[in-house]
Amino acid sequence: MRDLFFLTCGAFAGFAGATGPRGKGGLAPGRLSNTVAVAVRDDGSVVLVDAGWSAATCADAARALGRTYAWLLGVRVRPEDAIATQLRALGIAPSRVSAVVATHLHLDHVGGVEDFPDAEVVVAQAELKAYWGAPRDRGYRARDLARAGRIRAVALSATPTYGFPASADPFEDGQIVLLDASGHTPGSIAVALRGPRGTYVHVGDAAYQRWEYGMSPPGPSLVARLTASSREGLSRTYASLRSCEADPRRPVVVPSHDAEAFAALPHAPVENPSTAVRPSSAR
Repeated sequence: MRDLFFLTCGAFAGFAGATGPRGKGGLAPGRLSNTVAVAVRDDGSVVLVDAGWSAATCADAARALGRTYAWLLGVRVRPEDAIATQLRALGIAPSRVSAVVATHLHLDHVGGVEDFPDAEVVVAQAELKAYWGAPRDRGYRARDLARAGRIRAVALSATPTYGFPASADPFEDGQIVLLDASGHTPGSIAVALRGPRGTYVHVGDAAYQRWEYGMSPPGPSLVARLTASSREGLSRTYASLRSCEADPRRPVVVPSHDAEAFAALPHAPVENPSTAVRPSSAR
């Protein structure tokens, strides 16, 4: 992997107070990120972990999501927050995105897939099954995968790594590894990323905030309890996250909506994207 950095697709305010430890008030409104990992591979192609909201949602969240839903979530986005727009500003054409690895298929994580029509969507088999079988009021929307170029469902094998009980290596290079982090949804995954600036594990919504999987105060937060598909699965994944932080490779755990964690991450590429090698299929 040539480079690895992280962007946020706007912010949330609506449930910020419900993601902090009980009795401690949570975070201030507007302090929830929507974190997307950007991995630049050696051939110049780009793999995203999650895609955030679409450009259409960033341009008008009330219209794209419905005014009431956008208000309840406290979505705070501007047109320039779309991941495709941010990549262009960094000199990376959206056509260079060859894959979007989805931690899960909720709308705030894969709505932006429509802005990368040439990309393959890589998702756990269990999550894709849940997506097709669940009612659309559980955070899944048919439109979010309707414009996906290709969808590849990956089966996780019983091969433990990074503290998680099962894993898969979809690109067969050991640099982007899918990890079983079910609980938030039936097929939630975390994604281990080995880049030149260290090893990171993007955990999606396996935990909204880092404190949740610690031993004191005990998680989960109110939002995590209300949105979990399995409380038992969530508890198992919290144990995996604790084991992950103790892994000798010292990975940095990155929850999607932990703004404090996001602030400590690299937010721009090291190299100049205009001089980077493009894959032959890029336009």
